[in-house]
Amino acid sequence: MNPTADDVLDTGYRHPRTPVELWLARQWQEVIGFAVGVGENFFELGGNSLDAARVVNAVFEEFGVQLPLNVMAEHPTIEGLATRLRDRNALLADPLVLLQRGDGTRPPLFLVHPANGQVGAYCQVAQALGEEFTVFGLQATGLHADADPLRAVPALARAYLDAVRSVRPTGPYFLGGCSTGAAIAHDMAARLDDVRLLAVIDDDLVDGVDEPGFTGPVPDPAEVVDRWRARGLVPPDETPAFVTRAWRVWQANQDALRDWRPQPYRGPLDVVRSDGRSPIAGWPESSVGAVREHAGVAALRELIG
Repeated sequence: MNPTADDVLDTGYRHPRTPVELWLARQWQEVIGFAVGVGENFFELGGNSLDAARVVNAVFEEFGVQLPLNVMAEHPTIEGLATRLRDRNALLADPLVLLQRGDGTRPPLFLVHPANGQVGAYCQVAQALGEEFTVFGLQATGLHADADPLRAVPALARAYLDAVRSVRPTGPYFLGGCSTGAAIAHDMAARLDDVRLLAVIDDDLVDGVDEPGFTGPVPDPAEVVDRWRARGLVPPDETPAFVTRAWRVWQANQDALRDWRPQPYRGPLDVVRSDGRSPIAGWPESSVGAVREHAGVAALRELIG
């Protein structure tokens, strides 16, 4: 069999970008034993035919799709295999996305999407915490399906609380986010009892938080998606329609943050930063209780306990 583009080992880690890629990345990690980037070759990393059969079986159990046993030989990367499941994105367009399945000894951490609406950028934080920690992302409605995005922080907070309670009916709750996600997490915390952590995470600690970003009216979608493909920001088979949806989500989040009027939250606000200005600069003092600053993801691990 002649090698395809998928057969080439990608030595640079690239985090998952879509719900399907995130789901596949978790399956591969369970089989191989460590985090895998979307362009890395399953067999070059140590996977074998029995391991590939486990992935194929997991796909059938989750999606009801029976892939041929040789599909992993033809598509040995997460990026490539996700193209076979492209139309299943709608099934994984729920706001709640499992980024990392921990060992169950600690309450889960819920991280709210930044302005671009995507949660794949939090994979780096989840990995840095350690595989014993369960981490969920909350992604924006309308990013991977044709639905109107929410345009107000309170509406976003209520929708995401419903999603959180579906897997965690009672506290304690551990919440966080960066940029727009921090504001939404704040509004969620103000509506909950037994919040043990409200973390504002510095953008510098999150991989690609500003991508794919916009600065104004959406340009030609075909041109944009070609540029994003070249930079590895979207899968190679992504369509211009995604650009239009992504722009709508980004614009909705900009509107939501501009109109946000924080509810008082009297619990401590834990700022997890690297360097530079505080990620809560500009927040009204009346909206938070004590502000505690910490350095790096290691501090976040200690806060969760």
